[in-house]
Amino acid sequence: MDKIIFSESMEGVVIDEVVRDEEYSMTMNHFHDTYELYYLLEGERYYFIEKETYYVIAGDVVLINREQVHKTSQAGSGKHDRILLQLSGRILDPWLKNAGVFSLERLFGDYYGVLKVSELEREEIKSLLFGIRDEIGQRGERYETMVRLKLSQILLLIYRIRKKSVLKEMPATVQTAKHGKVHEVAEYLTTHCESGESLEEIAEKFFISKSYLSRIFREVTSFSVNEYRNLARVRKAKELLSNSDYTITEISGLLGFESVTYFERIFKKHGDETPSGYRKKTRRVES
Repeated sequence: MDKIIFSESMEGVVIDEVVRDEEYSMTMNHFHDTYELYYLLEGERYYFIEKETYYVIAGDVVLINREQVHKTSQAGSGKHDRILLQLSGRILDPWLKNAGVFSLERLFGDYYGVLKVSELEREEIKSLLFGIRDEIGQRGERYETMVRLKLSQILLLIYRIRKKSVLKEMPATVQTAKHGKVHEVAEYLTTHCESGESLEEIAEKFFISKSYLSRIFREVTSFSVNEYRNLARVRKAKELLSNSDYTITEISGLLGFESVTYFERIFKKHGDETPSGYRKKTRRVES
């Protein structure tokens, strides 16, 4: 059962804390245009990011870049308590750049994944997160500036921690046979998203049965094989819509969609807008 401890928001920032006492795995398709900082206060989780699965314990910080596929799932007894901070680059990056802080795109692009921190750093990050909660909740004079200052502290602290540990090994991924096979298939689907191979053909390529592939892929990622491939196609489509002059029909064909209508339906399902709407928005922002 979910217990929402708090949920606060202002323009460009959403922060909430949720405690779950029962077994829980995300079932929704998780793929969006905001950046996420996930801080596990209590418990343990498996965290699937892109193609890898990580084991996360209390005190760990997880950074999720925009448009990254991710999912948390059950590990251990089930009870866990986490804080989630969601950030909009469109709203926050101009202020962060003027303040001399790295853009969210740079920080989350370069350093996404699981961050292991010391006890002192853990307490500092937790204090800053609760400070953001209090500022938004109380809405005192110029609270937006205070929130951004605290956010800047968190981002700079994370940057320092990452730089300090650059020569150390990154947290190990979960290396069971199941997770390893899902990683192989996910990597293949990402790099060959235009492929029209059937589930049976993909399973044969990786020397497993169609039913086994279908089961373990959904267990680990929360997506079917075809859904994951479509997510990869949508991300590639966004790049092409933003950075090329291909028509929408041409992009649909390049990415292996059976029709423009199907492409537009899948794009809207995962992107919450039409391909033409996305192209207009991104071209407007760039100009």
